[in-house]
Amino acid sequence: MTLIKPVPPSLLSQPLLPWGETPARTYAPGMGQAVADRTINRRIVRRFPSPQRVPFVVPRDDSTALESQLAAWARREGWAYEGGFHVEHGDDVTVSGWILAVGRIETEAWADVAERVALGNALLEPRPEWREAERATLRHHLRQASLLMSGRHLQHGDASQPPRNMEVFTNCSTAATSFLCYLLLLNGSGVGRAYDDAMMAVDWARDMPLIVPVIDWSHPDVQSGTVTGFLTRRDAEHLYASHGRIVVHEVGDSREGWAKAVELVERMAFERRRDEVVLLDFTKVRPKGAPIMGMQGRPASGPGPYMQALARVAMVRGSGMEPWRATLFVDHYLAECVLVGGARRSARMSTKTWRDRSVLSFISVKRGGFLWSSNNSITVDAAFWEHVRQQDPDPDWDEATREEWAHAHAVFEAAVRAAYEDGTGEPGFINQDKLVANDEGLDAYTSGALFVGSEKYQPDEETKPLLGDLVARARASRYTQITNPCGEISLFMLGGYCVIADVVPYHAADDDDAEAAFRAAARALIRVNLMDCLYRPETRRTNRIGVGITGLHEYALKRFGFGWADLIDEERSKPFWMMLARFKRAVADEAARYSAALGVVRPHTDTTMKPAGTTSKLFGLTEGAHLPSMREYLRWVQFRNDDPMVREYRAKGYPVKSLTTYRGTTVVGLPTKPEIVKLADELGLADKLVTAGEAKPADQYRYLQLLEKYWIRGVDEQGEPLAVDTGNQVSYTLKYDPKTVSFEEFRDTILKLQPTIRACSVMPQTDTTAYEYQPEQPVTKAEYELIAAAIAEAAAEDVGREHVDCAAGVCPIDFGTNEASAARDEAQAAAQAKA
Repeated sequence: MTLIKPVPPSLLSQPLLPWGETPARTYAPGMGQAVADRTINRRIVRRFPSPQRVPFVVPRDDSTALESQLAAWARREGWAYEGGFHVEHGDDVTVSGWILAVGRIETEAWADVAERVALGNALLEPRPEWREAERATLRHHLRQASLLMSGRHLQHGDASQPPRNMEVFTNCSTAATSFLCYLLLLNGSGVGRAYDDAMMAVDWARDMPLIVPVIDWSHPDVQSGTVTGFLTRRDAEHLYASHGRIVVHEVGDSREGWAKAVELVERMAFERRRDEVVLLDFTKVRPKGAPIMGMQGRPASGPGPYMQALARVAMVRGSGMEPWRATLFVDHYLAECVLVGGARRSARMSTKTWRDRSVLSFISVKRGGFLWSSNNSITVDAAFWEHVRQQDPDPDWDEATREEWAHAHAVFEAAVRAAYEDGTGEPGFINQDKLVANDEGLDAYTSGALFVGSEKYQPDEETKPLLGDLVARARASRYTQITNPCGEISLFMLGGYCVIADVVPYHAADDDDAEAAFRAAARALIRVNLMDCLYRPETRRTNRIGVGITGLHEYALKRFGFGWADLIDEERSKPFWMMLARFKRAVADEAARYSAALGVVRPHTDTTMKPAGTTSKLFGLTEGAHLPSMREYLRWVQFRNDDPMVREYRAKGYPVKSLTTYRGTTVVGLPTKPEIVKLADELGLADKLVTAGEAKPADQYRYLQLLEKYWIRGVDEQGEPLAVDTGNQVSYTLKYDPKTVSFEEFRDTILKLQPTIRACSVMPQTDTTAYEYQPEQPVTKAEYELIAAAIAEAAAEDVGREHVDCAAGVCPIDFGTNEASAARDEAQAAAQAKA
């Protein structure tokens, strides 16, 4: 098979895909379908060639117009109805007749998702004559799931994509101010931030003005009692009349409007306007429950949670905290209110350089459950590890070097002890000197150009001195790159985005088709970078992308017959690793070629390994670089005791048990066999399977070293490193059992092996056997087959958030409740029916 490269339709002499229509893959039964329904699938209208008569019988209700009653009935029954009905009979009890239905309201299949996502991305192509070719190529790879755009793309991708803001389609980002961090979180993006002492331009504890959230009594949430305990603007103006200057700011009813309020306060703190009062008036913010059109009609939280968050932020004033700690608290309080509604998590990464003396306090800052909204890591470098490996100071060192050596030892010992004894794996270590940094174009920021600004959000003119100060601080820093919350992308500490996708070579027709998928992914992500975004200048400067791989272990097993023991033996598995190197070169080549064609900068980085938690579950694949967590297992899903699905499951033979710990809750066990277990059984290679808990830590580090060598860094056909390093990182969570791994063993492993890679999260396995409810329970193959045989008929499955999270626990995909998803889908289906 030849490589698929799009050509302008005018030059086509034969169909773009010569083998015809690509069959659409289906979701993995059970888990995959349930995850899809909760996260990416929409309710759509499949229109009939012509309207059809559908009989109805509804209760007579003289208080409601029959037209409205029939519209509601049609939605419940799954009919797309735009008007037109006939009554054949009516009495005091019922009314019957027929409606004209224009189609059926159904839940999307993967083929539908592939169709709209391919279209939305192709419309970003700036050359109109190339759009159809790009759409067809992308559609092919999406339909067979050899290319999986990130979950954010799968959720939001459609024909409306081009004018939208890019943040909706990015997984994660970085920020250097609290107002930008908050705006990004509101847009659904996870955020990384460096809390280095040198990057703290604002002292919230000492310089913040007095914040007073106010709201008028006429606001519906005040009338209903949802919002209580806040002053009106008039009352606040009287109360603080003698306090000093009063600044009144009306909070806008949008994400950007909410961020502007924080921008004002942060700017005033930077200007040290401590003696002033800021009244933040929330009267114009929509009430709780009102639909948010920019979020598919999700119900608004109302002003209450944000007002409460600002009230907590106000308490930081006068606390005496150091600037880094005060900023950490401010960002945490703001992140908390993003969680209201349960749609998604406000994923954050907090880093701090080992050179700060205050890093010792940072190590323990989360102890006791505080500041839980962030994953914390220490940024280190070769000098740190050299100091830690040297047991005694060199007698020839000067006093400053001796102090640095002693400090490095103190940091390492405190960090590894906290990670082990607190049972959190935090803080981790990020080798900041190994992150790819390309400072080309940074001089423009030093000269006064802003690194931030989009059509939707422009910083105020008065905020520019703060942003300029941050540029100077970043430029003076030893290192300018940090990572996103999951750790797979190298990002400029002032601001940048994770624009990512996965290729599934396991799903490709052959190696050439797989390479074509890698090339298509690179082009698709570069197109995303053309969208308007908050960090538009930085995105144009770096054009950073991250093409990853998922289902990696399935591919190694099916294509090469390699299991875990083979993969960590570099010579034995050389064909596999050189194939990854081929794919790396394809991504780098296509990124350079396509960028040149569009007249944009070549991506500073291009390959990665992201967690791929949600997207991999759609098809039952191993996630990103990770080993399978279990072989056969029961996935226990919670239901209310009175849920009719419980009776259905029990009747069909599924294991069912009522919980005593969670009153009113019943759990159903859904037998699950990962794709790689099925594949190994089919190939007769079950003996090659190794789960994450069975793999030795040293072997996992060796595996990461090989991934970085061949896929992240890349080698040429002779095995020599590529001339330019354009790799990001591997997001990987290495699990260990604290029952069998002592602290000394843990410490020695970190000291010996963590310096050899760019980043890796090392976390303890949680023993859940003492808990009545375990989301996932391993079972033996015999137990699995016994349970599966007892099930008379498969039933529709559900999924909880605890089953969707990736290994790092910070997946940024929106997660709908059944009720919220239904409301959103109704609105979408109704809109489509009218289109």
